[in-house]
Amino acid sequence: MQVVCERCGKSENFMFSNWQCECGGAWLLQSALHISTTSIETDENSIWRYREFFPVELQQRQNSLGAGFTPLLPCSIFDRNVLLKLDYLMPTGSFKDRGMELMMNALALAGVHQIAEDSSGNAGASVAAYAARFGMQASIFTPALTSSTKLAQIELYGAQVHQIPGARQNASQAVMDAVQNGTVYASHAYNPIYLLGQQTVAWEIWEQLAFHIPDWVVLPVGQGGNLLGYYEGFRALLQNGLIERLPGIIAVQPQRLAPICDAYEQGWKEWMPVSAPQIGSVAEGLAITKPVRWRHIMDALTQSHGFCVQVPEEQILPAQWQLAKLGFYVEPTSAVVIAALSQIFDKVEKEQTIVASLTGSGLKSSTTLH
Repeated sequence: MQVVCERCGKSENFMFSNWQCECGGAWLLQSALHISTTSIETDENSIWRYREFFPVELQQRQNSLGAGFTPLLPCSIFDRNVLLKLDYLMPTGSFKDRGMELMMNALALAGVHQIAEDSSGNAGASVAAYAARFGMQASIFTPALTSSTKLAQIELYGAQVHQIPGARQNASQAVMDAVQNGTVYASHAYNPIYLLGQQTVAWEIWEQLAFHIPDWVVLPVGQGGNLLGYYEGFRALLQNGLIERLPGIIAVQPQRLAPICDAYEQGWKEWMPVSAPQIGSVAEGLAITKPVRWRHIMDALTQSHGFCVQVPEEQILPAQWQLAKLGFYVEPTSAVVIAALSQIFDKVEKEQTIVASLTGSGLKSSTTLH
């Protein structure tokens, strides 16, 4: 399975032990995806519905937790109609199960038994769950301030948790040190198979809209895997002649830490130093000071003619409460997309279709508005 480096363009055969390019860049799958409406397995209600879209090496399913094919429901917010993609309705309560279902299946097929991941919570819970399902041993490196509910979930699956003091980046460095001894890095930030699994959300929306696409998709952005899943998934549809354009991608971050918005709006050519604030945002899952695939994210926003929205901290918990009053209980990290809607409505035409990605369950967060 051929991959290409996002940073330097080097191409090679992918191996799990070689989780990044020697230049430090992240890998992308190089093979074109062959997509058609007739290839959809309509009796399958998970990411495996699109099994034939995957490279042949990834089409064999060894086990599953059933991630994918989540509802797309209409909702009226601020007297405007939006479509909510309920990706918090996943086996572990977050959108990350899409990519993990495919990546962990590939790891199991390769005979991997020991894995490690760094996470602020949701990715770690997903890795831990799939490790339990596949009979693997998982070590999860988390920031010390990770939500206690997420830590409890990870531990209950049987993974070993390492709480690392200091900034989120410290957990990333700790896991990189740990994988030097033969443990495989099951990284949601670097692994190209994970990113392919995330593309299934775009294909679901396309199918749920009777093989059409929305005008806009609104996404919370931390590491950016969800945004890139949407972008690459819709781009694959475009390359196969199944759609005529890309939806506009709208990236949402809290004002307290919004490096992607700053980079895009200020036209950064190289990444500028970013420090985590002394008081973090309640949207803890977005606390990434340097996303691994930041150049790819910039390309996605540019090519889709999208834009960024920064939301004030004081609007995030009320947005979570507002959604709950409509029957949707999400964590603050996910609620930022609702907090952004008032700004978005000022920029997009009223008749245009907007899909908002709801990424994490409120049951995973210890922070709510009372």
